[in-house]
Amino acid sequence: MKSTKIALALIMLVAAFITVAHGQTTIFVPGNVGGYFGNPADEINPLVPAITVSGPATITVTYVSGTVTDCCGVNTGPDGAEWNVGSGSQAPLQQAKGISGGWINNLDALIGAFVPTARASAPGFTAIDGTKGATRVGILPDRLFFIGTGKTFSVNQAGTLFLGINDCWVSDNGGGFYVTVSAQ
Repeated sequence: MKSTKIALALIMLVAAFITVAHGQTTIFVPGNVGGYFGNPADEINPLVPAITVSGPATITVTYVSGTVTDCCGVNTGPDGAEWNVGSGSQAPLQQAKGISGGWINNLDALIGAFVPTARASAPGFTAIDGTKGATRVGILPDRLFFIGTGKTFSVNQAGTLFLGINDCWVSDNGGGFYVTVSAQ
């Protein structure tokens, strides 16, 4: 009897530690949402919150439909397009890696940033570049990652996934991407 109670208590304890928010949602990510990342950046449009998890989880983002267009004739899906950003300019994913200039193969691609709850709930938080002085607390560029047509990744803490577009000149963009986002 005692060993059964101990086993049951252990099962309940383990279950408590692995409980996360489950769910799925469809999100629209407008083509002009760049989070003020990249250099130079022309508009301060915060990244879109996609899903919040309460603890360790596996998050899946899957492209459903849509394209992003801009004034330079780019009309692309979530994997982005090849483009020369020029010397001295950088797209958001280049900023995340600390590089700039030249050809990239993911202009206007779908990108994300997972932000831990401690940062996302801090007073003054805005889902924009936290290094440019436009917000008291923001997203650090090294949190940005490529999503494209889809990505599954694990997180080890509570937080929120934000989505955006890999372009520093978003004011001339149109369209956007519909994606499903789920957590387990």
